[in-house]
Amino acid sequence: MKFDYLKFPAEPTEAFPDRKNALRPVLPIVVKNNDKKLNYLVLIDSGADHNIFHAEIGEELGIDIKKGKKLNFWGTSGEKQVAYYHHILIEVGGWEYKCYCGFSYEIEHLPYGLLGQDDFFKQFRIIFDYSKEQFEIRPKDSQT
Repeated sequence: MKFDYLKFPAEPTEAFPDRKNALRPVLPIVVKNNDKKLNYLVLIDSGADHNIFHAEIGEELGIDIKKGKKLNFWGTSGEKQVAYYHHILIEVGGWEYKCYCGFSYEIEHLPYGLLGQDDFFKQFRIIFDYSKEQFEIRPKDSQT
C-alpha cells in the first residue's frame, strides 16, 4: 500500500526562509471499537515508542479511557504526559489489525495521532521515500 506524504503549512524561519510547507507521513486509518468506527489521521512516527491517539477519539468509540493501563510518557511537549492503553482495531488500506493504543488528553496540540515502534512497526514494514513524497506500508506476513 503506497501513500503520499501530506503537506502541512509551515512558516518560514531564519534557518529556512523559503519554507512554505512540511511533508509528513500521515496515514488515514479507521479506528474501531465494538460496533463504532471513526476515520482518523495518524503520523507514522519512527521516533515514537508507542501508539498514542487523542482521548476524544477513544471517548467517541465508547471507551472508558481512564480504565486503561496507565503510561507516563515524554516527547510531544517536553513535559510528563499520561496515556491510558486499550486494545482496539484499526483498518489500514482496507486491512484490519489489532492495535494496542494509548489515549491521551494531553496531545490536543497535535493534529494527528501517533503510530510508533512497539506495536505498529512490529506488524508492518514501512518504507519512507521522501524524494518521491511517498511511503509504503506492507504487513509483515506479506511476501511482496
